[in-house]
Amino acid sequence: MTLAHTAGRALLLCLTGLALAGLRPLAAQDITVSPVQWTDPAHAPDDIPGFKQQPRLNVPADLKSSPDINYVLFEATVDEKGNPVRLDTDATFALLQREYLATNLAFRFTPGRRDGKPVNTSITFALVLNPASAAPTAPDASPRLLELAPARVKTLPPRPAADEPLIVYADITVGTDGRITSVRNTPTDFAQPIFLAAKAWRFAPARRGGQPVEADLHVPFVLHERESMPKGKSTLPRALDRVPPVYPHIMRLSGLRGEVLVDFVVDIEGRVRNPFVVRSLNPAFDDPAIEAVRKWRFAPGRVNDVPVNTHMQVPIVFQLDEAGGGEDGMETRRRPNFSKLPPELRYDVSPKIRSAARPVFPYSALVAGKSGRAVVSMLIDQQGHVVQTHVAEASAPEFGAALVAAVERFSYEPALKDGRPSLALLRFEQEFTQNPNWGVVSVNDLDLLRRERKRADTIMSGRDLDETPVAISRQPPRIPLSLAGKPVDGEAVVEFLIDEDGRARLPRTISATDPALGYEAVQAIASWRFEPATHAGRPVIARVVVPIHFKSE
Repeated sequence: MTLAHTAGRALLLCLTGLALAGLRPLAAQDITVSPVQWTDPAHAPDDIPGFKQQPRLNVPADLKSSPDINYVLFEATVDEKGNPVRLDTDATFALLQREYLATNLAFRFTPGRRDGKPVNTSITFALVLNPASAAPTAPDASPRLLELAPARVKTLPPRPAADEPLIVYADITVGTDGRITSVRNTPTDFAQPIFLAAKAWRFAPARRGGQPVEADLHVPFVLHERESMPKGKSTLPRALDRVPPVYPHIMRLSGLRGEVLVDFVVDIEGRVRNPFVVRSLNPAFDDPAIEAVRKWRFAPGRVNDVPVNTHMQVPIVFQLDEAGGGEDGMETRRRPNFSKLPPELRYDVSPKIRSAARPVFPYSALVAGKSGRAVVSMLIDQQGHVVQTHVAEASAPEFGAALVAAVERFSYEPALKDGRPSLALLRFEQEFTQNPNWGVVSVNDLDLLRRERKRADTIMSGRDLDETPVAISRQPPRIPLSLAGKPVDGEAVVEFLIDEDGRARLPRTISATDPALGYEAVQAIASWRFEPATHAGRPVIARVVVPIHFKSE
């Protein structure tokens, strides 16, 4: 998505505190808990799990006036004791996802049974937030959503994070019996999955003068990608030991709340492989989240009783006080001057940061002892994604390019206009200073920089190591937004150091077919971790050169 012209000053964000938006409970008649359904009815046991206690969810005040249906869709694996050992969530609005995580809503079930015995089961259910117009007792009302199902597709388009839902809106007609009788205006590629999902949706029909009537609605469908695992009876990994994350000591004075989404694979031995951060509210929590997940152990996933590698994503929440407490560390510093913005960029409720990334200090400037500053403008779409960036100010080009590579990994709860998602234009400012207290460069980075200058002979090359370093966490690079929509088949060669703890340090571009690819590769590699490199059996600092290949779909 692009705009031919954007003007004016917008929001300026910085890494300081912002209290969470005020939340107020939704009245009981405004929330619908859908019946529990089988994820795959064809292989379902005899008895479906049920709630031991009906779940309740608070709703952000910003959505109280929304005229639309919104929902949080859950897909859970429930073990033989009724515990949800896997709980994936998709929300039609990120505010709902955030509220669910903030309240630590706990689900407990009676277990599913086959032949009278408790078994692992896979189920779906939803918390549906109907608008005020769908009140259950009013004589005149719009349709009230009661039951729903996701639209399952073979392959989804690429997304920054696998947990980010793909939402497609469609026009439907709800009959007097509460069933969908017509589905219209859907994208051609997803028309059939949406039509099949619509068969499972149920409403309390619209009413006029207390009598059921037919009504049209514009509703969101969540698209789910069908699993590509081998066919057969499958069992997902079951957690045996989940070490809780340790709140970082350096952050205790701040009391900030952190949310980190970690991607990993559970291998055939039940061990966690290649955990990396997909999304993070505050980068200070990234390493503790990875450390915790690396220690987890599972009973491996199986297909037809054969262990298989299983891909998973899990949110890790850090907070010092009770559920929902703590600030998220972001602050709105300036309201935009809407008089200088086009109507499509004017909103009522500002976007709220959902994920941030720490920029990488350009190596050439670090070596030269040069500090700097950059300001990047970004366009946020109706799903909270950064879809366009522009360097508004930069003391040197490398600072602007480095900040763009970080900002393109940001995500937001979208702005609201009249209760609906809206486009927004934001500005993000970053000071690049060699003072480690500012967080862009660390004490360890500066120590290694001095070592490169004065004791380069103590840094081992690949041929001096006992064996090739083994990666344990590698965040994949992305296609830069400046190249989006273009055929990309390029490469960036990056050199970096691996310290004695296995962390990638001081990445720098050796060559790149496009400068943006070099900055993106450096941004990704800065988060990589390895088993410590060794020489004669002892951990050492190693110099590594890797090529990163970029190819568009």
